[in-house]
Amino acid sequence: MLITEKMDKLLQPSSVEFILYSKMNPTMSMLGMFNKQDLHGDKHFAFATDRTSAEDDILSGILHEPVEMEEASQLPQIEISGIQEESGHTTKLGFEMQFTEEAVNDDKNYSNVQRTLERAGYVMQRTLNRYAYQVLISNAQAPTMDNTPESWTVDGNENIDDDVKTLQRAFNNQEGYDYNMTNMYVSKESLWGAEDYYDATRVNGFDPNNVRGMSLTGIQELDSGLLGIDANLKPAMWYYNVHPEDNTWNDQFGSFINVNRVEQNDEIPRGLKIQMYVEFGFAVLEPRAVLFQEGI
Repeated sequence: MLITEKMDKLLQPSSVEFILYSKMNPTMSMLGMFNKQDLHGDKHFAFATDRTSAEDDILSGILHEPVEMEEASQLPQIEISGIQEESGHTTKLGFEMQFTEEAVNDDKNYSNVQRTLERAGYVMQRTLNRYAYQVLISNAQAPTMDNTPESWTVDGNENIDDDVKTLQRAFNNQEGYDYNMTNMYVSKESLWGAEDYYDATRVNGFDPNNVRGMSLTGIQELDSGLLGIDANLKPAMWYYNVHPEDNTWNDQFGSFINVNRVEQNDEIPRGLKIQMYVEFGFAVLEPRAVLFQEGI
């Protein structure tokens, strides 16, 4: 899609939505990591939370082991009664940007208006990111360290690598699925502490994409603690509604941003309102594939 430098083109709902989506998506770590499901207008959603291991299910008779097949043999049936179904409802978030008639009628304001739209996308992605992190942390059930670790600071912590190793082994040692922690998220200060540690102790220095085979990311949404995720298992899911009259790019890009343009011709001062909103839900399906360690 080509964005021209004409204000009337820039402020069309489809152009606004595309700018917001483009600004949000590259920095929306939690949005791109998990699957999304269109609720097609339903404000409630049900999801199955797997809180047991495969071994637990076998022992309780919910999940039977396969048997050797013979002619006319009857195979064991798998029950699903052990899965706990939960429900949620969507949340609607949004805000509006107001532009004066003089601003929208002068192409010289193009860059300022575009920057305003990009900032709006940034605010929305931060809000959704923060929401997802909070839900993940509150539902995390992967085992953590027995002892609260020291904070990872730039002043030094000689146990940083031991902490990572201990958490990784506890996470991977769970029975059931082949759990494997792929992504770790910490505060930016903790990331800097880890960077200083590995730079000082490793021949090849610090590689945030390979900390004992995992990626380590510093995020603004965490003040302390470490959030670990098995991204391969996709342990959470986004649910959303789009309003076709306010959404253009869902079919092509999966955007669930809705944009409404309101002309203010009967108000003084005259101008234009651009309203953006999202209607969404977020649920953790695999709590044992999510870890949160206090203290770091």
